[in-house]
Order: sequence, then C-alpha cells, then structure tokens
Amino acid sequence: MAALDKSAATPATVDKAPAPLVLAGVMSLSAPATDPALLASLFQPLRLSDVLTLKNRIVLAPCTRNCADPGLVPTAGAADYYVERAAAGLLVTEATLITQHCQGYRDTPGIYTEAQVRGWRRVTDRVHAAGGAIFSQLWHVGRLAHPYYTGVPAVCPSAVPTEGLCHQVRGVVLNYMPVRSLDASEIRRLVRTYLDAALNAMAAGFDGVELHGGNGYLIDQFLRQTTNKRYDRYGGRIEDRARFAIEVTDAIAGRIGPERVAMRLSPAAYFGLMDYTPGDEETLIHLLQNLSQRRLAYVHLALHDDHQVYGYLKGRASAFLRRHYRGTLIGNGGYKPAEAAAAVGAGQFDLAAFGRLFIANPDFVERLRLGSELRSYERGLLELFR
Repeated sequence: MAALDKSAATPATVDKAPAPLVLAGVMSLSAPATDPALLASLFQPLRLSDVLTLKNRIVLAPCTRNCADPGLVPTAGAADYYVERAAAGLLVTEATLITQHCQGYRDTPGIYTEAQVRGWRRVTDRVHAAGGAIFSQLWHVGRLAHPYYTGVPAVCPSAVPTEGLCHQVRGVVLNYMPVRSLDASEIRRLVRTYLDAALNAMAAGFDGVELHGGNGYLIDQFLRQTTNKRYDRYGGRIEDRARFAIEVTDAIAGRIGPERVAMRLSPAAYFGLMDYTPGDEETLIHLLQNLSQRRLAYVHLALHDDHQVYGYLKGRASAFLRRHYRGTLIGNGGYKPAEAAAAVGAGQFDLAAFGRLFIANPDFVERLRLGSELRSYERGLLELFR
C-alpha cells in the first residue's frame, strides 16, 4: 500500500475522501473522518521510561500476519509492513515464537535462530531509520501448539486438552491433539527459554519485549484454574498460579532492565477456549500488584472488544487493569479513534492500540492527524502481506 501523499493531503483538503482501496475482488470502503481536534490527546508524547520517549500515544497492536518464510524468518514484506506504520508512537510485533516447540499456527515467525534474529534486525533497522520504536511480542502458545508444526505434543501447566478443530489460514484445518503437563524442571527451563528469546530480541535491535500473557496462551494458562490444576510451586494458591509469569518477568528484567519489559494480559477469559473460574481475578490482581512494583514499560490489554462489561471484573477489562496496575497502560479492543482519544484524555489508559484500522491504513497516524477518512478493514487486505 502506498503511503499518503502529503503534498496533496493538506489541512485545506481533508474533507476529500481518498479513493477506495480495491484488491482482487475486495473493496475497502471508507469510514467517516474525525475532527483532529477531538484526537489531540493521541498526539501528546509520553515518556515511557528513562530510555524511551514515545512521540505520540498511538500503538500498532500485535497482529498475526502468517507470512514468515519456511524457516519462520520474517520476510522483506514484514519490514515493509512495520516501516509503513512507524509514525506510531510504538509498534508491537506480531506474536513471535520463543522456541520451535511452541508453534500452533501456520507461518508465524520465531526469534530463536540466528537467521530469525538477522531477519528481525532488518525490520528494526528500517523502523529506527524511519524514527519509530518497536517491541517484540514473545509468544509460547502452550496447549494450543500442534505436532503438525512441532513434531511433539503440546505442553500445558496441566494436561487439559483443547477440543474441536484448530482452524488455520490458507486451507490448513487440524484437529487438536492430546497435551501433556509440564514438570517443575521443564518450567524452570522455559523461564530460561523466554530469557534467551528476550536476549535475541535485544540482539535484533528491538527497543523492548512484550510478554504475551493473554489470549489463552501459556502464561495465561498458568494464571487460569481451567488450565492450571497443579498443587506445587506453580499452581493451587493464587501466589503459585502467578509465579510463572513473575519468574519470567524477573528473569528478563534482570538482564535487559524492567523499562524494556512489558506484559500483555487478558482479564476476560474469552480466547483459546478459556473459561472463567471464581478466583481467577484474584490471581490477576496479585500479578498486577507485583508488576506494579517492578516499573515495567507497560501493561497491555488483550481483548477484541473493550466495550463489554464483566461482572467478575466489576466493569470493563481496561478499568480492571487501571484499578490494579499503577504503571503505564495500553488500552485496546475495538475502539474508534475518537473513543480512544477520549479514554486517553480521561486517564482510563495512557496509550491506545489499534489493529484492524492500522492494517487497513498503513498511514493511519497521518490520516488521524489530518482528519482524513479511514479505509475500513477487509480480511482480503491480509493477502497483501508477504
């Protein structure tokens, strides 16, 4: 997708709609423009830490692209994708595998081989040359891994399988397979695996790492009673269910600094066939209180729609995080730009992440700045990414 022609799109012409984007039978229609004055809070800089100040409050949400090459190395197209969106205050990469044994989806990139690190270095060099900042989202899918990709059974805190079909991109449809529980020594090795991935991310030039602790993946599986039925150091009591997340955080923060570490969390159990069990919220509160003491870069909400109200969270998921976490918070979940700006202005969260709108509009930040109309997201847009 071509970037917005700034010479043609001046404040005097923002009422003109850009041409619709047409792809192989897919029409991406325009969404209404928003008065830039209503979005002013999104364009305030934010001092994220002693090492990084963001130029605005707009975040590219992590969006799985399923476009890595056969070695799970990010392609040249990945660099194009991120650099086109480098006007955001912060870019968060698509979820990135920390080991070859945790893949659950087709063509998702890793950061555990030298070739993958070199591939990501090409991405970060170009993003930094364009004035952007970028975090790597580190990912282990736990029980959602599949032996079709890994050659080994998936692992989980407890042997609680996922049932049904695992629907994949571009024609791959798989049945979920039995999983096995991790023993304590394997859990300790996984902490080291996360650390190695974080060190690889630093070698690849990232500004920091975001631990994917939501969406029903491995860290979330330790937090939830649905998938954690252990009665050792890593399950049973609230403190023990939160232990794995804290150990991973501390291992990485101890090597690269807490200001370069972030956590993404899903207070609402909504993804990966996860269920809410009374007491899960107390585990999350304990975790958030501990993360508050560590001066991390941020905590990031993982949720498709933050307009929903959950009784066990006593409101919206973002409000739950804001009540229990004292640091920088990234909101996310179906917000329109004006809604997000109002939430940031009201202090409901500090930064706003956008996914689908940013996929459809690589020049999203400039369109908001000028008050231009936005192209609507269409799934066919994903076929542009290679």
